[in-house]
Amino acid sequence: MDSSSSSYSSKQQDKFQADHPCDCGLPSCVKISRTPNNPGRKFRVCQNSMNGKSPSCKFWQWLDEDEGRTDGRSSYRRKLEESCNLTLKICTLENEISICRMKIEQENNTNLVNR
Repeated sequence: MDSSSSSYSSKQQDKFQADHPCDCGLPSCVKISRTPNNPGRKFRVCQNSMNGKSPSCKFWQWLDEDEGRTDGRSSYRRKLEESCNLTLKICTLENEISICRMKIEQENNTNLVNR
């Protein structure tokens, strides 16, 4: 099983899951990976396994493996592509607005000259 290294979400975002206990019987904790290889990917871990205390439970698993998804980067890639598409759309609209403003200014100048 691939590991998430030591990069994960803060305690404020931890979600305990009593229906998915770890190997020592405690509710598992859902965390979010912040690593470059698995950005935003959720995983379950024992509450005690990442606090540095000994002995610690070694329970750890990707949450999306339960959902049948194994590519942790596909979600990131989709979001990145969507972001690029939205940025392109914004640039296109900004250009259209600039063209419209120039046309309005030209019409106003033409109207002033024709008076």
